[in-house]
Amino acid sequence: MFRYAVHRPLPFAIEDVFGLVADVESYPEFVPGWISARIVARSDNAYGTDQTVRMRFLRQRFRTLTSLMPFEGIDITSDQPPFRRLNILWRFRRQETGSFVSLEFLCEMRSRTLQALMSRFGGDDVEAMVAAFERRAREILPQRA
Repeated sequence: MFRYAVHRPLPFAIEDVFGLVADVESYPEFVPGWISARIVARSDNAYGTDQTVRMRFLRQRFRTLTSLMPFEGIDITSDQPPFRRLNILWRFRRQETGSFVSLEFLCEMRSRTLQALMSRFGGDDVEAMVAAFERRAREILPQRA
């Protein structure tokens, strides 16, 4: 199992950061490796998304289930190939100067080769994903003083 966590204070309102992360269909515009993301089913605080991502030299398509806990957390899960288990857990905490964001990424691949790649490069990929969200936030969100 590959596990990686990132924690960041951000100078943006928690509602804005939550909205940015929840807008999965925009990921291909700014997250490295995301080719497509289309919501295919919706309920009150959840949605299913068909996604295509490029993982190093491989292109993978899979479906995720996203559960929204407004302004507190977003849980993204999948057990569809290529994953045996995927959990992306975003947590948001309000701060005087903005928000504090935590991301925990847990992944177990069905293929040993993909699992070895994830173990080798996964930390860099998660850091690049979080950096993409930070850049996007600075581009489109108003900063708190």
